[in-house]
Amino acid sequence: MAPPLTLHPAVRILLLLVTASTLPAMSLTTLAVIGGLGLTTHWRLSASALDRLRGGLWRLRWLLLAIFVLYGGFTPGEPLLPALPGLSREGLAEGLRRMLVLVDLLVLVYLLLAVTPTTQLVVGVRVLLAPLRILGVEPERVGLRIALALEAVSGLQQRLRGDAGVPLWTRAAALIEAVERDAATAAAPVDLADAGLPRWWEWLLPPLLFAGLYLLAYGGGP
Repeated sequence: MAPPLTLHPAVRILLLLVTASTLPAMSLTTLAVIGGLGLTTHWRLSASALDRLRGGLWRLRWLLLAIFVLYGGFTPGEPLLPALPGLSREGLAEGLRRMLVLVDLLVLVYLLLAVTPTTQLVVGVRVLLAPLRILGVEPERVGLRIALALEAVSGLQQRLRGDAGVPLWTRAAALIEAVERDAATAAAPVDLADAGLPRWWEWLLPPLLFAGLYLLAYGGGP
């Protein structure tokens, strides 16, 4: 049985999805608050994993810059400076808001990965996919593929580097094929601890969070 204050991994995933679905409608102030809370929680619960978050943000730098320039330079509004009529205050605010949407989402995803072991994430996915059995989906098979793929991530860079004479796309295709082959031929499933089902009250948290965030975004939030 899970500790009283520990949420089931399926519920954690649902909470992330609910938050992600409402982020685009949030104001600049609300996004800044959410990002700050996410970073603080990340630091308190898993400070050692902050380097991974910094790396993820660094890899997004050009995309964030492109978003800022696109919205800042091409959004009609009050010019920031008379000499720069294309650069509007509304554009800068909207560009910053769009950037914070991506940053907040990345922070929340890395927070989930930092506090939830891979096996537990797979358990959560299996629980969420269980209703799709009637459509022929096999949650165990999907969970096994996800586990094998996530376990390969730690050595992904080394395996992709491989022989410098082999094109990168060829090495990537070989890695994907290896993961698929392992999933299809594994004699025993990856060790996936069964966390059971979420407690009844945990199922109430995602809709309650959605209602709160919806009111914050559309009901006069900051």
